[in-house]
Amino acid sequence: MANCPKCNAKLKLTDWRPECPHCGVNMVYYGMEDRLLADAEKAEAEHARFQKKIDRMKASLVGGPLQIARIVFAFLPIAGLFLTLARFNLSQAPYIAAKTVNANILTIVNLLSNSDLGALAGTFSSGVFGRPMLLFAVSIVLLLLAVALGVFGFFRLLCSAQKKSCVKNIVISAVQLLLIAAGCVVFNKFASGIAAVFPAYISASLGVGVFVFAALHLPSIIANNIFALKPMEVKYKELPDYSAEDAAMEAANEAAREEAEAKAEANA
Repeated sequence: MANCPKCNAKLKLTDWRPECPHCGVNMVYYGMEDRLLADAEKAEAEHARFQKKIDRMKASLVGGPLQIARIVFAFLPIAGLFLTLARFNLSQAPYIAAKTVNANILTIVNLLSNSDLGALAGTFSSGVFGRPMLLFAVSIVLLLLAVALGVFGFFRLLCSAQKKSCVKNIVISAVQLLLIAAGCVVFNKFASGIAAVFPAYISASLGVGVFVFAALHLPSIIANNIFALKPMEVKYKELPDYSAEDAAMEAANEAAREEAEAKAEANA
């Protein structure tokens, strides 16, 4: 059984009217002012927090020339991915024509989308060239991880106005460089291994693109270092002076209006 919210008297099943049979208060609208006031204050606090996030985002994106340059710097490494990341030289062999393959990010995507990855993984167990193929796959995975981390880092720039965020951006860029360096080491081991298996037919080497890709991370790291040492100024928008008294007045008016409508419906 329910109780009256004001006098706490127990209500019977026959007490279906909105008024309490004991104290006469309208139970539907009792405490409406307090609830509306609490909702108004909660909405005001949420709006203030959200506005601060918007202000920090504006400062991070267009707060000044260096902030705008930092966004541009985040795009620069993409250029290196479209240059030659690796070069494969194939000599004339039975059923194979001599050619040179300059691989970039498009070549890698095309390889992954059109190849039978299950069959490719099956070559890892080969006693002849299993290890070189495994190293080749690991080098590709390391490169793709660096690219994915770069995409994540770019979206982090949208809200990187504070010192702590800039330090995290530096860490992300440093991890990217480590992944690129590890990928280069693994690829060179693959190149040595595949050349040992097919010394007269296949040779592989790193291209200029991978070094450009790594070097173009430096401007972004420098910009984030500047903001880490001297945090950018965030101009917070001044919100209208909406006090608790204003919220209480609006809540009271709303409650009075709804109670009046309820009484009018009951009398009708």
